Amino acid sequence: MLITFSGLDGAGKSTLVEWLTATLQADKRRVVVLHMNTHVGLHAYGRFVLDWAGRPFRGTNGAPPAVGARRAAHGSGARGLRGALRRIRVAIIWSRLLREVIYPVDLLLFLGYRLYVERLRKRILIMDRYFYDYLADMADGRRWTSLRLLQAITPTPDVAFLLDVPPEQADRRKPEQPFPFLTRRWQAYKTLFPWVRTSVILSNGDLDTAKATLYGVVSERLRAP
Repeated sequence: MLITFSGLDGAGKSTLVEWLTATLQADKRRVVVLHMNTHVGLHAYGRFVLDWAGRPFRGTNGAPPAVGARRAAHGSGARGLRGALRRIRVAIIWSRLLREVIYPVDLLLFLGYRLYVERLRKRILIMDRYFYDYLADMADGRRWTSLRLLQAITPTPDVAFLLDVPPEQADRRKPEQPFPFLTRRWQAYKTLFPWVRTSVILSNGDLDTAKATLYGVVSERLRAP
């Protein structure tokens, strides 16, 4: 069984994923949780490499003397290198063309994960974010044909949750991203999710109500043949 959670940053995905995982495990269900941005595909691997390459240099406190001396001598060069790496990271991670090119490759890699987790290990696979979040990131509000084709070849989860938290609420919870970006992304979710036949819009205004609805939907799908 594949359960996915999508939505804006600050929508509460990780909180509900953790709660559902613990609840299913208490019901003697075996569960594996993967995070889309960390565990699956070339996009995730690329993020890891770029984050590692651009990690901050250690300061002189606790650093070997030679490292501290080199940083003192070449601090401006180090900052310039980190800045360049951050710009490269942003350009690569948010390139729509690159994402569209590697999207089918990531799908194939994900099928390998599903085969191993669901078929071989007989576990429920829960995804914190899914390919639908990538599609929302790529949406520009105009060109939907290519995104519709990518959605069509994406494995449909047994249940795909979209957390119904509007941009204003997400911005209050996690204000790291520009509000116009959150608004554009939310509009993309509203366009994309009607295409997904197993989608469930889950309101997360009240956490206890969201948990009850979530558990009811998942229990019903688990009982389905």
